[in-house]
Amino acid sequence: MQLERVPTETGAILYDPRRLAHPCREDFDPESSHLQARMTRAAQGRGSAWFLDSAQPGGLALALRHYRRGGWVARWVQDRYLWLGEEATRCFRELRLLAHLEELGLPAARPVAALYERVGPCTYRAALLTVRITGGRPLSQQWAQIDLPTWRCIGATVASLHAAGVCHADLNAHNLLIDSAGDVQLIDFDRGRLRQPGPWRQGNLARLARSLAKVGGPGTESPAWQALLSGYGAPRNAPLR
Repeated sequence: MQLERVPTETGAILYDPRRLAHPCREDFDPESSHLQARMTRAAQGRGSAWFLDSAQPGGLALALRHYRRGGWVARWVQDRYLWLGEEATRCFRELRLLAHLEELGLPAARPVAALYERVGPCTYRAALLTVRITGGRPLSQQWAQIDLPTWRCIGATVASLHAAGVCHADLNAHNLLIDSAGDVQLIDFDRGRLRQPGPWRQGNLARLARSLAKVGGPGTESPAWQALLSGYGAPRNAPLR
């Protein structure tokens, strides 16, 4: 996939020309008039993501996300990141990773465009546009209705990413979307990267297990989790780190 770059007044946009012909800063601004006309609702989270209907019949529905910090750092700096060069920006890295996942046919949001804007000499802000995944709901909202074959599918989906060397930095029950047919998609690959095989794979599974526990989901001794491990290809009661 050939991504293209266009400069802006304070930064740059990296985009897929098949999905966005003439990108501009307003494509990332939820207050702009042409986005306001398309906006359906804000996504759940820290109030930094929005869903957009297609601009024309047969067009793409999009998801817009502004990068925002979590944890204790957000008390002082909500949406700025340390400038280490264009290719180190979180949005460009995530867009390139999503393009790689699409080329491999892996189940993740499809890339549209990424924007960064410099804020002073040392920091920047960023935003990302992806094709909206319709029909799927987070695992955190429906784990009690998921049958064992779907749990196995979740495990197989995670295994397919790991086999390709893809480390999802925040593999949790909110970032796994499941539709009515039991198909699984992953979202939010911020800070994700390609890695050689290693203990990080067990770490990913452990993070998912902790996330399920936080939403009252099945524990690691449950039939559901064992089905997930079966789909992943891990032995029963595989150790988590």
